[in-house]
Amino acid sequence: MVVYGDSGSIDSDKFLEYIAKQFPLDLAQLVKTKDELAKRQGALSAVDKANKDREKAAAELDAANAKASSILADAQAEALAVQAKKAEIEAQAAVLEQAQKAFAAEAADKTVSLMNREQQAANREAAAAALQADYTAKLQVVEADRAALNVRIKAFQDKVAALSV
Repeated sequence: MVVYGDSGSIDSDKFLEYIAKQFPLDLAQLVKTKDELAKRQGALSAVDKANKDREKAAAELDAANAKASSILADAQAEALAVQAKKAEIEAQAAVLEQAQKAFAAEAADKTVSLMNREQQAANREAAAAALQADYTAKLQVVEADRAALNVRIKAFQDKVAALSV
């Protein structure tokens, strides 16, 4: 609204009419504009703060990525060491299993051999007992024959003595 008259000075009626009708609307518009400017200023500050936060987050992300890479490298090295140890243990287990099988086979062979020897020893003991019994029987026969021979010798000597006297 124009408050100036034709002469270029402020027309008081138009001014009062402006104050009564238009000024509250303009004032409300100015307050809205001021609020919007404050919001935009706050938004710009928020953008600056967000940019700083992004830079800080990017630095922290880089540090976290470096740490993660280090942890990953350590984990990979440990995994390789574990795989090597596992392979070594599996090789030792295979050797131990072969040794166990060989020992079991040898033990079975020795058990069979020992059982054969025990059987042979039992057979020899039985044969020795039979020979001992036979020897004892023959010894008794020989002793009986010797006793009979001694009796005959004595009888013969008695006859010879009777003839010589």
